[in-house]
Amino acid sequence: MVFKMTNFVKDLTIEKIKELSYQEIMDLYKSLSSADFEEMDGEYDSAMVGFTSEKSEKASRWWLYDTEKGYWLGKAFTPSSNKQELRGEGYNRWRIEGKEEHHMRLLTDISESLIDGKPTFRLKYASFKNDGGIVDMTDEVRKIRKGLYLCAGMAGVEKLPPDFFCLCGPVNEYKHCSEWVYGDEVKRYTKKRGSYKNYPYPEDLAQNE
Repeated sequence: MVFKMTNFVKDLTIEKIKELSYQEIMDLYKSLSSADFEEMDGEYDSAMVGFTSEKSEKASRWWLYDTEKGYWLGKAFTPSSNKQELRGEGYNRWRIEGKEEHHMRLLTDISESLIDGKPTFRLKYASFKNDGGIVDMTDEVRKIRKGLYLCAGMAGVEKLPPDFFCLCGPVNEYKHCSEWVYGDEVKRYTKKRGSYKNYPYPEDLAQNE
């Protein structure tokens, strides 16, 4: 399907995006422009919308919602105070034991997409010693309209094809005084380490030992 900025795209909702095939979501992503750097400021709610396979979906949902890291709620961004840099930072929002906590910090910039080479709002984790940094996680954010964004999530050596998720917001202001529940994520690895408890594909873990 060829997507243009028609009323169909402008009227998209998360539920409508979930009804699209994986290839249609990919085509939609390629048709969109980067999220505006200065606009991405605050806390955003998240929703997964597209997976490469049933196996990818089960593994991703386990990682996001069923480990000691917590239940993934979304992300947050703040641009640099230097308006000419187009660089910023952010964190992921999680619910742990009924309380929202922040960890998995990231840096943001405008860079070439790993998917189609077009400019895109990019999230990089490698500067931080968290689970995202360990696998060199990279996310990309493109704008459907103000308040709704289609994002690609990529991790590991083989980053493509991505899983897709949406962000909605901002729903709250960025918390500049966040206490990192996993400790200082810059100078050392996190104090808490995620385990593979209840991982849906234990045979894959055995192959990598």
